[in-house]
Amino acid sequence: MKYAYKTEIKPTDEQARKIRRSIGICRWLYNEYLETNKRLYRMYRRGLLDSNQPYFMTANDFDKYVNNKLKTKPKYAWINKCASKARKKILMNAESAFRSFFAGNTAFPSFKKKMDEDIKLYFPKNNPTDWLIERHRIKIPTLKYVRLKEYGYLPSGAKVINGTVSQKACRFYVSVTVEQPISNYKPGCGGIGIAVKINSLDKLNKEKFPQIVMLQKRLQRQRKKLCRKYSYDEFLKDDLRCANREKQRLKVKKLQQKIEFSKKDYLDKCVAEIMKQQPQYITIENLDIKSMALDKDMKKITAKQKYYDFKNRMLLKCAKYDIELKQADKLDEAKIIFIELI
Repeated sequence: MKYAYKTEIKPTDEQARKIRRSIGICRWLYNEYLETNKRLYRMYRRGLLDSNQPYFMTANDFDKYVNNKLKTKPKYAWINKCASKARKKILMNAESAFRSFFAGNTAFPSFKKKMDEDIKLYFPKNNPTDWLIERHRIKIPTLKYVRLKEYGYLPSGAKVINGTVSQKACRFYVSVTVEQPISNYKPGCGGIGIAVKINSLDKLNKEKFPQIVMLQKRLQRQRKKLCRKYSYDEFLKDDLRCANREKQRLKVKKLQQKIEFSKKDYLDKCVAEIMKQQPQYITIENLDIKSMALDKDMKKITAKQKYYDFKNRMLLKCAKYDIELKQADKLDEAKIIFIELI
C-alpha cells in the first residue's frame, strides 16, 4: 500500500541555494507557459493564426520548445540549472490546470507569485540509488544526502516511488511516497459514532485553545505592522525600507505556519485517540458546510473550522487500517464521541 510522509529537512547552504534556484526556474516556466497560451488564444480570437496552427500548446510541446529553442540562447542558459523532471512536472501541472478550467471545474489558472511559495520540486526514482532513506538523512536526486530534522520519522529502507521538495517561510520540507505492507490492525467488535461539535469561536478558543488565541492576536498585530511598511512601488530607491518589509512579511508567514501546524497537531491527536479504541467501523456525522455558511452568524465560525481536514484524515486512517467509514445525518450508535474542532 502507498503512504505519504512529509517532514522538515536541514539542507546545507549550497543545497538550499540549489533548491531556491530550482523553485525560481520552475515558477518562471509555469508563468511563461500560461502567458504563451494566453497569447495564442488572443491571436486565435483575432484571426491571426493559421488554420493548421493550434491555439493551445500542450506541456510536451512547450517542453520541446524550451529544450530545442529557448535553452540554446545564451541568456536562457540558466534553465539547465534545474532538473529536467522537475521542469516537466511543473508544466504538466499547468496543463492540468488549463484542462480543469476548460472542463468548468475550476477558475482560470493564475500566475505563481514568489511570496506564495506554492512551488514543489518533483523528483522521481529513476535509479536504485535515488531516494535512499536512513535514520538521520535522505538521498534526494541532484541534491545528494540531506539531513533530516526529525530522526526516525521516515521509514528507513522503505521503497520510495517519488518525492517533492518545497519551501515555506525559510524552512524546507520533503514529501515522499513509499510502498509499505498493510498494517496488522486487529479491530474490536464495536463501532464508534463521531459527532462534530461546533461552538462559538470565542468560547471554544478561550477555554480549550488559549495558545492559538494568543498566536492569532500576535498575527493580527504583525499584519498591521506589515501594512504600515513601505512597498516596493512607492520607494524603489530605498533599499532599507524594502528589506524591512520583507523581514516583516517573513514574520507573518512564520506565525501563519505556526498556527497551521498547531491546528494540524490537534487534529492528528484527535484521530489517534479514536484509533486507540480499535473500532470495527466508524460513523461520522455528515455536515452540510455550504448550507451552514449561508447564515451570516455561522459563516465566520464554519470558515475557521477544520471539518474537511478532520474528515480527510479519518478517511486516510480508515483506508490504512481497513476500517469501514460510514457517513450519516443522524447518529444512532451506542458509543458517540464529540469532537470539538478548532
